[in-house]
Amino acid sequence: MRLLTERLRYERTFDPKTLYDGTGNTLVLANLTGWGANANFLTNGGGKIHWAEHINPYASVYALARGEPQAFVINETGAASAALAYTLLSGRPAVCNVTTGGAADLANAAFTDSKFHSIGAILFAALSPKRSRWLGVLQDTSIEGYNTIGVMRARYGNDACVVVDRSFLGKPAKFEEMLYKMQDRVLNSKPVIVMYDPNVMKENVPWLEVPWREKQREYDKASLDLLVANFAKNTDGKKVVIFVGEEAARYEGIDELITQLSRLLKAPTIYTQIGVSAVSPDNEFAAGHVMLGYNDYALKLWKSLTTDNTMICIGFDPFEYSTNQERIKANGVVITNYGNAYDTKNGTFAHRFKGKYHHIKGVLNLILTEMIKDLRSQKLKRPHVEVPKELNEDRYVAPPSGFTNMKLFYQELARLMEPGTIYCADVCMGYKDFHRVNPHPLDGIKPVYFHQGSLMGGAGGQMLGQRLARPDLHIVGVTGDGCHEYFGAS
Repeated sequence: MRLLTERLRYERTFDPKTLYDGTGNTLVLANLTGWGANANFLTNGGGKIHWAEHINPYASVYALARGEPQAFVINETGAASAALAYTLLSGRPAVCNVTTGGAADLANAAFTDSKFHSIGAILFAALSPKRSRWLGVLQDTSIEGYNTIGVMRARYGNDACVVVDRSFLGKPAKFEEMLYKMQDRVLNSKPVIVMYDPNVMKENVPWLEVPWREKQREYDKASLDLLVANFAKNTDGKKVVIFVGEEAARYEGIDELITQLSRLLKAPTIYTQIGVSAVSPDNEFAAGHVMLGYNDYALKLWKSLTTDNTMICIGFDPFEYSTNQERIKANGVVITNYGNAYDTKNGTFAHRFKGKYHHIKGVLNLILTEMIKDLRSQKLKRPHVEVPKELNEDRYVAPPSGFTNMKLFYQELARLMEPGTIYCADVCMGYKDFHRVNPHPLDGIKPVYFHQGSLMGGAGGQMLGQRLARPDLHIVGVTGDGCHEYFGAS
């Protein structure tokens, strides 16, 4: 695919109602297409054939931009990874649709990251017809077989799951209710799982439309005001550290706001492997990556924290690779627009901090804009902080002759990548060593991938989804030999 010279505009000139032929399949397909969920990553198999027959094979990114539903067929794990990556980078929900039996299990291996990383993608999984139970049906999804419904509910929660069974027959209101539920979840960065009887979905359903609505851009002003009112009293003369998580990387232009806040508070700014994408190379307070792929200065800073200090988290990554299963030894301020995200208790991350905790929910860049404006009006007493230019202290020992010097490899890779590049790392040394060797934010190079599920071989599908979502960007992937074995054949 030729690299586009500018970002493709999503115009939605295609009329989704032209897909509708009276069946439940096309009713749902037309509504999702109208929402902008027109990228379909499918697998082989008969269970979802009546869905796939209404979608053209992938033709071009221009067809996607016009709003036409397009289908890209790949293996189950690759399809799920591609759907999540497309959703992340395009800002529009993608669809993954798999057939009966083990296909759902294979897709789940990758799609579970949607729960961990708050990705509002949609997974359809076909079910064996109810009448086939106890008849030894191939790829049996009943409780005696793969127990698809039970497994999905256990993994994603009842709220995430919809089962389209014979109770939907003759009841269009149930389809409408399902569509509203699906939209509500993807708007709130939560996955939705639709398990369906193909024989029910191909039955006639009267036309109805659930129009797309944009999520309100708002924030909890009372919570922000309370933080600002007590900020000087709680932090004057004390260490403040900014933690940038992957949620921040979903906001274009947020790096400038983070730089302003870092300078205003004289706050060393640490970041996760993906959070670094939201930090500017011009931020002189950039202090390195934490935990996996850590930089020495950032890790020392992390270990030095006490309950006399405050950590402001712009997005919070609770993952083991970001926090090492530790409770942070500081007072915590978490700014997030996610509700009841992974690893929260009662909707907050208070249990992850040893000190006092403050939670602000809302659109991140709105909160930062108001926070910076309000704090500038105060006479803050901030201690002088100077972050060193060299963030690592170790001396790399070069390997013997005939072996690759990986430090030089990752430095050269970073040098060769042009601004406007997405760096995608598989579950191999590439999601650790690249950050260790390149501790500072890189100009125009943004790491974007997901890893909490720790599934080897996810990079192939992720890169496919990224390429279709942003054909104006370079995509560079690093995978290991073992990881490549998982997706290379697809």
